[in-house]
Amino acid sequence: MRTAAVVVDWRKPNETLAALRSLSRMVPPPDTIVCVENESAAEQVRLLNAQAPSTVKFIECAQNIGFAAAVNLGMKAALEDGAEWVLVLNNDALVMTNCLQRCIEYAISEGNAAAVGPAIAFMDSPERLWFGGGYVNSWLAFTRHRGLMHPSSSPPPSGDTDFVTGCCMLISVAAWNQLGPFRADFFAYYEDAEWCQRARAGGWRCLYVGEVLCVHAVSVSSEQRGSLGLSPNTAYYLGRNPVKFAIETKDAGRRLTRLLGLMIIWNAYNFWRLIQARNSATAAAYVRGVVDAFRGRMGAAQLGQA
Repeated sequence: MRTAAVVVDWRKPNETLAALRSLSRMVPPPDTIVCVENESAAEQVRLLNAQAPSTVKFIECAQNIGFAAAVNLGMKAALEDGAEWVLVLNNDALVMTNCLQRCIEYAISEGNAAAVGPAIAFMDSPERLWFGGGYVNSWLAFTRHRGLMHPSSSPPPSGDTDFVTGCCMLISVAAWNQLGPFRADFFAYYEDAEWCQRARAGGWRCLYVGEVLCVHAVSVSSEQRGSLGLSPNTAYYLGRNPVKFAIETKDAGRRLTRLLGLMIIWNAYNFWRLIQARNSATAAAYVRGVVDAFRGRMGAAQLGQA
């Protein structure tokens, strides 16, 4: 059985090097590790090429194509290498040495798995959980992490989950080939939840391993390491992408309830976060994201344009 791992680097070479090294130290390690360089500067690329493990293959993108599209590029390379399972890992996350083995073992024992992910703790506060399985309200479309801020010493038990976070997500190539890639037009955020909902609707299972096998620095790309707060970019995509998903729901009744759920529950929760942040630019970006979902404006955020 061939395996691979995919990491997306966006101008964070030191964090990315640590993630790549943690992947290479797994037992057994992935047969191939793919690092997608997303608009990294030339000196950053040189640093990674010089210091990364020898098994890493680099793909360079001149422009920032977004997390979802970059993962798709990495998955394409992994599939060409013959991988049957691919572990997607955030570049600000580290995996334990048994992460790949435990996730594959659980996937095989349960059967019909499209995606598997472990419990994830905060890197800077490893006693606290960041992810203990994912919940998606099918009627109201909002998501949440189970176990968030709970003690990492007692994560929720293993089992089926509504979604697996793209922070540490083992993907079945068989499911990927059947379901297609991440939504590149989402750019970043909610692409993992959307893919998992697509998988479950297609008869596949999404599984959660109730062991802390990964730690995550959280919000490094938005320069808010360790914070659950919102930056303008994060706020924009979290405002836009779930609403876009709801708008595209084929069943009219469920489309209505999902939009209502997002407008009332999801927006209320995020507006509370925005009030805590006290940042008018972040609040404006969130509102812009919601509006752009209804306008059908997808892809990279254009926060400086009307």
